[in-house]
Amino acid sequence: MTRGFSIYLDALRFLAALIVFASHMGYDRFTNGNMAWIRELNLGSDAVVVFFVLSGFVIAFTTFARDRGPAAYAEARIARLYSVIIPALIFTFALDTLGTLTVPGAYQGWWYNGEDRIAQLLQGLTFTTQMWTDNTRLGSNGPFWSVAYEAWYYAGFGVAVFCKGRTRILLLALMALAVGPRVLLLGPCWLLGVGLQQLVARGHAAALSRRTGWLLAIAPWAIYALALALHMPQRLTWYTYKLLGEQVTPNALFGFSDEFIWNFGIALLMALHFLGVYRLARNADWLGARAETAIRWCAGATFSLYLFHYPILTFLHGLPAYDSANPLHAALMAAVTLVACFVLAEVSERRLGFWKRLVHGVFERLAALTPSPAVPKRTS
Repeated sequence: MTRGFSIYLDALRFLAALIVFASHMGYDRFTNGNMAWIRELNLGSDAVVVFFVLSGFVIAFTTFARDRGPAAYAEARIARLYSVIIPALIFTFALDTLGTLTVPGAYQGWWYNGEDRIAQLLQGLTFTTQMWTDNTRLGSNGPFWSVAYEAWYYAGFGVAVFCKGRTRILLLALMALAVGPRVLLLGPCWLLGVGLQQLVARGHAAALSRRTGWLLAIAPWAIYALALALHMPQRLTWYTYKLLGEQVTPNALFGFSDEFIWNFGIALLMALHFLGVYRLARNADWLGARAETAIRWCAGATFSLYLFHYPILTFLHGLPAYDSANPLHAALMAAVTLVACFVLAEVSERRLGFWKRLVHGVFERLAALTPSPAVPKRTS
């Protein structure tokens, strides 16, 4: 992991979070059609695929580079997830409760699930909101769906790396049966990130010529733009519908994985792009320390921005004075939401060290409660 490539990944994941945020701002109830173009291009969904590729790369890098064993891997992944998920769930349900009491009209739509909060909380904490045909929305927090996907990718990767033989095959098969096709359909996108890390680790990216690096860095974006201009996402979804026999729409069957063919194409393009950037970035000597600090700081709030922004937008757009047709109101709402997300990051993901210590303590207690295997006595 070179300095330049690491900085680039941080900048890109923060940009991807901003695109998801802007995509949600594009809903009519927030901006009255003024940002409809971003909804029509479906850029938010594409940005989530970028997250998956990034995640696969980073998790593979930290796992293989540090080689700390299964317990350390599990502790790190659990701490990373729950450092934001627990605060986000508490915040979502608290703000939703306040909102339904004070501005109930803002919560009367498909974007809010007001059913059993306890059941929602349990599903959120166990990442079971997207298993098989389930599509449980946690209050107004729609973006949580991808976290439920990613948690299972973490678990599957851990099993694949740290288990062997029949145990690995059995556990992976059981996990696949448990989560169902929706989560599995986007799994290859995440695995492309793992494959990318292996190529980089074996020196294949560094061995590329500079010309090839530029080609790989730029061409995928040109191909992506051309595909959007040719309406390839809609075409591929239509072909999927035809292959299903026109009995059910891909969205009804696969939920957020309905564009899985297009999503895999994006993931492949991004993996190729990353190969090129890795070859070109190196140490990024042209980038100063202040710019690096700013990028790292923004990237340190990416997870919080992703999981906190939607409940805040839902609440704010219901305030009596808010006019979705007024661009100044929309800009102010966006600014307030972004500031709030950065503030909430200070008590969630920027406290990752606390969560790591907490999870490590739990693991130690569990280990202490687990009886050690009996050692047979030696006989003379």
